[in-house]
Amino acid sequence: MPGREDYEERRQARIDRLNNAAASAAQESSQRFKRSHDMVKDIPFGQPNIIGRPALPALRERSARMMDKALELDRTADYYAERAKASECNSAISSDDPTAIEKLQAKLAELETTRDRVKAANKEAKKTGGEQSAWCTLPYLARDIKSVKERIAKLQAVDDMPAEMIEFDGGEIESDPITNRVIIRYDERQPDNVNAQLKANGFKWAPSAQGWQRMRSPGALRLAQKICKVAEIGPALEREPDRTNP
Repeated sequence: MPGREDYEERRQARIDRLNNAAASAAQESSQRFKRSHDMVKDIPFGQPNIIGRPALPALRERSARMMDKALELDRTADYYAERAKASECNSAISSDDPTAIEKLQAKLAELETTRDRVKAANKEAKKTGGEQSAWCTLPYLARDIKSVKERIAKLQAVDDMPAEMIEFDGGEIESDPITNRVIIRYDERQPDNVNAQLKANGFKWAPSAQGWQRMRSPGALRLAQKICKVAEIGPALEREPDRTNP
């Protein structure tokens, strides 16, 4: 089974982090609004400068800067709250989800049922002279069905991958089914051009793994071997998109 067992815990932890960041920014924004207001609330219009107190223009300027910061934090709170909401409502099927294949198979069955229903309705409409579905309906359904089938095949290929550790001169490559990642660990810090090559091929530095990693797949493993010059790779090297989630 591809994916990682802690997927739901990590997903919920991400949502909690975003909600906490939104709450923290909102609280600080409220405090700064109050401080901005308190700076000038007791100053009547036309009040002259008072000895021992900051000049009124300077005080109002400080209040205005405090208000600007409060508004900025308020926008930050909205940003994190929207991201948390998007994460909660996200219906995309992540490759890290251990039930991804089952969900995709259910989605495929639903798409195929819709396709068959549209075909039947069109056939009946031809007989009775009724209105058929839009010309693009069946091609779009065929496209989506093909995409889901390809995704299922890729995940099944990941499921067939063994856990393995491949050593090379200067480090190791790990294909780890627990974290669902291919990880490259170097014995020494690499020059910028190597890091740039890793980033260009979808690998990201992960302090928790002490290495460069990307979502696990046969293509990702072949890329890692090519970058690290482990073995000669055939011409059908596949460059897959990085599907890492939040």
